[in-house]
Amino acid sequence: MSKTQKEPPAGTITPDDAFELIEKYKNDSNLIILDIRPHDEFEEEHIQGAKNLDYDGHEFRKKVDKIDKDKNYIIYCRSGVRGEYFMGIMIELGFHKVYNILGGFVGWKVSKLPLVK
Repeated sequence: MSKTQKEPPAGTITPDDAFELIEKYKNDSNLIILDIRPHDEFEEEHIQGAKNLDYDGHEFRKKVDKIDKDKNYIIYCRSGVRGEYFMGIMIELGFHKVYNILGGFVGWKVSKLPLVK
């Protein structure tokens, strides 16, 4: 995604596109990065600025129903599979701008993008 391209619609985006969105909005509180991996994995390493919202299976719907639907979200899990599933739940609950990182955290690491350890 170059600087002249507009933001992609909600959906799965590449790690590089996610990084560009994060950089573009790093001082904007309207973009929230949600790490939906278990808390211990989040503590080990995560994307800078991410908040941990452990997917916790059936509890996830209750957790996300309490957060601001008007914000933009980038979500990721370990490999992208749960992220894709839970992105669908968020859209179903009325979230408009939700992005899932293709390949999840593994994809982010393979792309050699910055981490917090």
